[in-house]
Amino acid sequence: MLEYTFALSRCILATLMSKAPRPLRAIHRLFRKIQDFSTPPQKRSILVSRIVGLVLGPVVLATVMAAPMRLTNPQQALLGLILMTVIYWITSALPIPITSIWALALAVILGIDRSRVVFGAFSSPTLFLLIGGFIITQSMIKYGLGHRIALRVLLIPGVAKSTYRIIAVFGMIALILSSVIDNAAIVSMMLPVAIGLLHSLEDDIRRAARRKPKGDQLKFSSALMLITAYAATIGALITPFGDGATLVGWYFIGEQFNLYIPVSRWAHITIPIIAVLYAVMLGIVLLVNRPEAGRLPNVRSDLTKQLDELGPMSKGERNTAIAFCTAVVLWLTPTFVGVVAGHSSSAYTVLLHRLNPAVVAVLAATMLFMLPLGWKEGFTMRWRDVICMNWGPVLLMGSGLALAHLMEITKLAEVLGEGLAARIQGIGPLACYLLAGALAMMFSELTSNIVSISIMVPLIPTMAVSAGGDPLIATMVATFAALYGFMLPISTSANVIVYGSGQIPFLRMVKTGILVDLSGVLILVLGVLAMLSIVGVN
Repeated sequence: MLEYTFALSRCILATLMSKAPRPLRAIHRLFRKIQDFSTPPQKRSILVSRIVGLVLGPVVLATVMAAPMRLTNPQQALLGLILMTVIYWITSALPIPITSIWALALAVILGIDRSRVVFGAFSSPTLFLLIGGFIITQSMIKYGLGHRIALRVLLIPGVAKSTYRIIAVFGMIALILSSVIDNAAIVSMMLPVAIGLLHSLEDDIRRAARRKPKGDQLKFSSALMLITAYAATIGALITPFGDGATLVGWYFIGEQFNLYIPVSRWAHITIPIIAVLYAVMLGIVLLVNRPEAGRLPNVRSDLTKQLDELGPMSKGERNTAIAFCTAVVLWLTPTFVGVVAGHSSSAYTVLLHRLNPAVVAVLAATMLFMLPLGWKEGFTMRWRDVICMNWGPVLLMGSGLALAHLMEITKLAEVLGEGLAARIQGIGPLACYLLAGALAMMFSELTSNIVSISIMVPLIPTMAVSAGGDPLIATMVATFAALYGFMLPISTSANVIVYGSGQIPFLRMVKTGILVDLSGVLILVLGVLAMLSIVGVN
């Protein structure tokens, strides 16, 4: 009898749903899939997560907007919108790029600002750096240049025998190069090489693992992508000119404390800290994304055979190499001129502004549409080669920059920072430094690191004094920590680029990033305390 009653109720519900609005019918179909036990458990779990996110996000937004807070209406609406967006990202309630642009549309509807201001972030040079880098990557994949470079790197004696060694070497290369080149540019350069490397090793890893079906995402690929992004980001700490955030902090220290730290002394402070950060970071990445196979004993002969089969470089490979090398040379030119002529010279200033990484990326990408293959073959790249690229990261990056800009112009970040500062009086020096690093890192997860440090640096000295700490140490910790947001794809431009490769599941990036962030704050505080006393900066 119970079975007949249940069947009858389902028929009635199906009849009602057939006349219900389309959104309700879609939700009903999702529930039917969840109830269907023929659906795999993992898929049912994903469906439940999506439904929870779809419901929870608007509830949180409405709750925050209705709650009594000492915020202006735009600030309160923006806070609720950011929380809802993060919930949608984590639960995958909607595709992540769609969630990102939907949040901007809601920002206009909620009256946070005008559409011209909200969507104005899509004119940011960072987006064009991303687009240019993706086009170069696409050309490398099309003609196999990334595959050839990867094979050459892997055939360095001792490297190809271990997946762990491959990941560690790749991260070290990114870290060293990012000290003189923009970190997003480094990741853009290394991404095609990494993808070529994955293509070269995928079959060997799957055979060694004996359990990974074709098409499933390898943890090895996630580890390789994450260590490339993370190492390129922290490598920018080696000099004060490595990133805009460190430059802002360095300038503020000179103005606020009347203390000029030479580049050489800055490097003496940061290099030992970075060495420890990288070692811990590498351990966490390998722990969370443990490669399916540790050793690849027979892979060298296979790689040598693959390289021989490629034969000499094709015309397309040579043209791609020309565009790629042009980008690298132009990216390095301002740094080289700064070392030779000085960072205060007019030549360095002009080149720094005119050879912006985004400008260089667009020029190099455009070259691919101009370099010919031959009379019959046409040019190296055609529009149809890039029209099917993954444009999701561009939408994600643009929305991230837009939310960061909204936090700045509504002064929401400043209000939150001041509110926290008023509650930390007398907590002690060590707790003060940990909090300074955690705040800078937290803001960097949702805003650009430059916005984060620009907001936090003026507040840090006052916070440090009220808490009983040293303002200089707290400012240094916050400056370093502003680069250390690794949890979300939008946290850094390097994260966006590697996430766009499609090799990193969202939740795996979040899980790895949380552990890297938490360990990083502690290491930065202890490292700054130790190195300032050793180097003698006070």
